[in-house]
Amino acid sequence: MKKFTLLPVALLSVCSLFAQTDVLDELLDEQKPKREYIAYTFKTTRVISAHSIETVKKYALDFRISHRFGDMAASNNDHVHSMFGFDQAADILFAFEYGATDDLTIGIGRAKGAGPLRELWNGNIKYRVLKQTKDFKIPVTITLFANASISSMKNSNNPASLNYFPKNSYNGFADRMSYTMQALVACKATKWLSLQLSPTFVWRNRVPHNDKNGMFFLGFSGRAKFTQRAGFIFEYFLPIIKPGVGGREYFPMVRGLKNAPYYPAVNLGFEFETGGHVFHINLTNTRGMLEQDFLPYNNANWLQGAFRLGFTISRTFQLNERGAKYWKKGSVEDSKSTK
Repeated sequence: MKKFTLLPVALLSVCSLFAQTDVLDELLDEQKPKREYIAYTFKTTRVISAHSIETVKKYALDFRISHRFGDMAASNNDHVHSMFGFDQAADILFAFEYGATDDLTIGIGRAKGAGPLRELWNGNIKYRVLKQTKDFKIPVTITLFANASISSMKNSNNPASLNYFPKNSYNGFADRMSYTMQALVACKATKWLSLQLSPTFVWRNRVPHNDKNGMFFLGFSGRAKFTQRAGFIFEYFLPIIKPGVGGREYFPMVRGLKNAPYYPAVNLGFEFETGGHVFHINLTNTRGMLEQDFLPYNNANWLQGAFRLGFTISRTFQLNERGAKYWKKGSVEDSKSTK
């Protein structure tokens, strides 16, 4: 009988002990400094043509339209007649990207294309695996990106053509496909300067003669913000490949090589935000706007006037109020700005 009398007392003592432990844990949690993350290393999900580490916030839809025009100053152009390339659309891109979570973005798009394969439909996925903290204990943000593209060009009757897709053949379908994989690593070094490194692998199922299906590129990107809503942006991609493959050489512009079969992508731009819109105006020597298009196929030399005007309009639509908070409280880069 004594055992049953003591049992409720023992249970109350244990409950009291656990309650005190919970209160102590809460007090310790409150004393721990809250980890604050860097937001808006870049203004949008693209730097210029290539992707940035940014993802679309949860329950939001980003719609973007991008254009690339003709060469502005190349010697074989009638610049005045073509309005410095404005009449010659090199590429046009429409893209939709949706934030499944704050760190996971999925997207689809359609590009006119500017390489040997055109009419490019693509799907992509982007996942942020690490976030930079304001105290630099985590000094970088890392985002993984992958896309797959398929060309809907009509079949050529010439077997030597890149758009020769044999009918009723697996190769005929597979040869239309190309892929990109990237590990995007960025650091917001100061309030106004952001830098990004972009190791990139591009795979094309069908390639020109003397070219390789798989190619590595190393991208360098940057953003220099000079107001709350405006800044300068930069991109450069260097092919990591044995010199001579596909006519590619290292630093052909620096070495003064004219009329080379390939020149690295060099893009300069200016961006500004107005409400929910972000505008990019850029000068670039690339014609295409998908990685598997503008990275392996580019023969335009800045030093010979082969650069063109481009622009992008990005508009974000918030589809659910639950996605209104992009970061935890206190981690937004600039509370006076929506971007």
